[in-house]
Amino acid sequence: MPDLHLQNRVHIRDRTLTWSGLKGAVSGRLGPVADFAAQRVVFVVDGMEDALGALAFGVEGQLDFGLVERNRLSPEVEARFAEAGVRLLDSVTGTALGAEPVPADPVPGRITVLTSGTTGLLKLIAHTAQTLNTFDRVREMPANSWFVPYQIGSYAWFQMVSLGLFVAEQDLVPADFSDLAGSFEAALRMGRVSAISSTPTFWRHALMSIDEDLLRTAPLRSISMGGEIVDQAILNRLAGLYPQARIRHIYASSEAGAAIVVTDGKAGFDSALLARKDGTIGIRVTEGRLYIRSPYANRADADAWVDTGDLVEERDGRIFFCGRAGNQMINVGGQKAFPVDIEAHLMTHPDVLWARVMARRAPLVGHLPVAELVLRRKLDPDAAEAMLIAHCEGRLAEYAVPRMWDFLESVPLRASLKS
Repeated sequence: MPDLHLQNRVHIRDRTLTWSGLKGAVSGRLGPVADFAAQRVVFVVDGMEDALGALAFGVEGQLDFGLVERNRLSPEVEARFAEAGVRLLDSVTGTALGAEPVPADPVPGRITVLTSGTTGLLKLIAHTAQTLNTFDRVREMPANSWFVPYQIGSYAWFQMVSLGLFVAEQDLVPADFSDLAGSFEAALRMGRVSAISSTPTFWRHALMSIDEDLLRTAPLRSISMGGEIVDQAILNRLAGLYPQARIRHIYASSEAGAAIVVTDGKAGFDSALLARKDGTIGIRVTEGRLYIRSPYANRADADAWVDTGDLVEERDGRIFFCGRAGNQMINVGGQKAFPVDIEAHLMTHPDVLWARVMARRAPLVGHLPVAELVLRRKLDPDAAEAMLIAHCEGRLAEYAVPRMWDFLESVPLRASLKS
């Protein structure tokens, strides 16, 4: 197990705590860790302090455990846990919640990460401290204070809080999830943030919600993005705001772990990575589909490859993401239009902050692309539509130019920080 750095700090609102104090509070309520060693448990937490304390408690005790926020529970979710042999335990009282689980043998050191499946119900993904601690590849890391905007218990959340728990001098500033932009702004005003990991959608939300002068003066040294496709427009925007920062985008998933780190300021990744034979991470593309081989993965085929389900294509020595298999291509009268390419082009326009392209049924041609957008400034819808059509003409195929335009007031932001 990686070494624990229990004296690293966590800044929650106006208080500064340590991991040691957070763990001690949970231990004082729950009692000896040995009481939980003979079962697979998921601790039900009410907020960030409970979650971080329960994480340190479970990791140090080598428990078979996970975390879930109380507001994510439902009879269907509780049944899913019981079917998997998981006992739900209140992190404050230690009392059992939900249905009696089926018998299951605990696996010491297993950490259950929760992710939503296509049905909307939680999926249980098994990890360990070793597979979550992808920062063991970093030889040296300067002291940082990381803003953490992710939902408690998600894979991205575990990635970031593992950084705070397993790497020396890495402090955390957890967001208030009910007001992400407001808590980011407050942390910037207090001078607490030197690094951030987030999604492109989070940044677009922040750019629309926070005064640009405050954003520009923030002493950010490290910016990491992941969780969704990172386009050139957002990379250029952040590079302009923070020329002093190291800006990275990272390909990671709860199944494959963190696999690809790009630091050259360009969207996609260098196709030379496909030929690399050394190192701990393997990458290949088969029939336009990305496969990863990684020690941080929690599932793989017989040859240790994980099918990511992501579609990619090579252009001029660069591999670009085209979306998820089965739900991205728009068939326009037999012609293939990819929403991610249309979105990326729309967001190169200086007046476009965010764009999403979808398919809509149409007579004769089957489907047509339609666009939702958030603009940086207020424009008459007809004038904005004409402006964007002109921006597309000559750059996109005629069939790929959106036929309907919907201008939104703000960037949609889901709990995953994706749009």
